[in-house]
Amino acid sequence: MMSPLVFTSHPAAPTAVTAPPALTAPTAPTAPTAPTALDDTDTSGPKAVTTAVGRRLEADVVLVATGRTPRTAGLGLEQLGVDCDAAGHIIVDTTMRSSDPTLFAAGDVTPHQKFTHLAGVHASTAASNAVLGLRRRVSATAPRITYTSPEVAAVGLTAATGTGMTTSTVSLEHTDRALAEDFTEGFARLVIGRRGRILGGTIVGPRAGESLGELTLAVAQKLTTRQLAAVTHAYPTFNDALWNAAITHASGGLDSPAVRTATSALAALVRRRRRGPESQPSSR
Repeated sequence: MMSPLVFTSHPAAPTAVTAPPALTAPTAPTAPTAPTALDDTDTSGPKAVTTAVGRRLEADVVLVATGRTPRTAGLGLEQLGVDCDAAGHIIVDTTMRSSDPTLFAAGDVTPHQKFTHLAGVHASTAASNAVLGLRRRVSATAPRITYTSPEVAAVGLTAATGTGMTTSTVSLEHTDRALAEDFTEGFARLVIGRRGRILGGTIVGPRAGESLGELTLAVAQKLTTRQLAAVTHAYPTFNDALWNAAITHASGGLDSPAVRTATSALAALVRRRRRGPESQPSSR
């Protein structure tokens, strides 16, 4: 995990300072909104977890994530007038600048999602803006991967929650590479907005994170399913599921009455042209 960075910008000597190591231990995170109960009375057999809705799950090992908190106490941010949230995160804008115009922050010390790749991109933006006086802005598109088996990768929206949104899903059971490797557990799902714009999606399957780059680019560049479907993809790959999800949605528009009418008229015009001038009505 990349260490949180705080960048200060001064005309004479821009510097970068890392958070000091000798700080008080992070405070315990607040209790989750949907607590679970762990039955650890029997240490010899499987562990059991009961969810807030009463579902019982058994596993050999239970890992509990306690979260992370920023270690900004004692840095003198209050004296500088730097705004922080209740947990101690430094509030920054899209240029990674804090409420003090000479101080920039990036990484886990900010309220942004706690991902190494995101911290790296944000640190680059903060450093170039602080040192060179640029106004680069960070993207709100943040890809994320859960390294389970199968992997779960997602970016942007993962459900059609708004007006005019829809989804297009292709199972790995209909993906030739997955069939060839006998691993069909998973799917690719696109969340699509008006005019076919790709708003996000989820990929579940082997090396799902390797296919996430294309989906992230589509979301960041506001591409449509037609644009993604028009790109030639290598075959066979697990990424075919994502491509076919775009093709399925893009081709679905061809079934509308308006498109069928226009297609019929165009086909009739082509047939008349192929028959030549003798087929045209006489003007006499």
